[in-house]
Amino acid sequence: MKYFDAHLHVVSPDILLNAQGQGVRRFIVNATSPADWDQVDRLSKSVLGVYYCYGVHPWYVGNAPDDWAIRLEERLKSDQNAMVGEIGLDKMRPAYEKQKQFFLRQLQLAEKYDRAVHVHCVRAWDDILAFLSEFRDLSVLFHRFSGDEIVVQKCRFLNAYFSVLNAASIRVIPDNRLLVESDAPDGLGSPEKIPALVRQLQLDPDYLDQNFDRFFYDR
Repeated sequence: MKYFDAHLHVVSPDILLNAQGQGVRRFIVNATSPADWDQVDRLSKSVLGVYYCYGVHPWYVGNAPDDWAIRLEERLKSDQNAMVGEIGLDKMRPAYEKQKQFFLRQLQLAEKYDRAVHVHCVRAWDDILAFLSEFRDLSVLFHRFSGDEIVVQKCRFLNAYFSVLNAASIRVIPDNRLLVESDAPDGLGSPEKIPALVRQLQLDPDYLDQNFDRFFYDR
């Protein structure tokens, strides 16, 4: 069986290699701020099957250097495989207006360079969807999705996918828009647990793999 991990963060190469031994062949590794962009880059070069994203997570907008957007654009311009993530909005964290500014700028760069985005959303669906309504051609992954059927219906105008690490919201997600993730090193702790998750959710690994390909390539 072939498996993937649609969303995780920087972990050691050994963890990814161990996961590959369990059949997890592909990983999308997300950055959280310019401080770990080089780590993401090194991981992508050291382990086959690593897809990667650069971005500023809403938790870390307060620590971003003044030139973060220039540096992000330079990476996107020089690397056509890089996606944008993890970005988004989180009403449970400070600097919400600044989060909005960062989110908008990163969406603009994703649109300019035709890149998929990985989105974090906590209690901010109305604002998230208002922003994304201006960027309808983007491929969007709502990671660690825990929304309800109303949210999914509101996302119909988007090229949106929904990634889960448990069964909480799976019944409201269309089969052809479903992905799975570990959100390691938090979440499930390791991408090695992806095969067990797929079995627990009684999903078809081959069908999930097709969803992964559509998310990454059809944009």
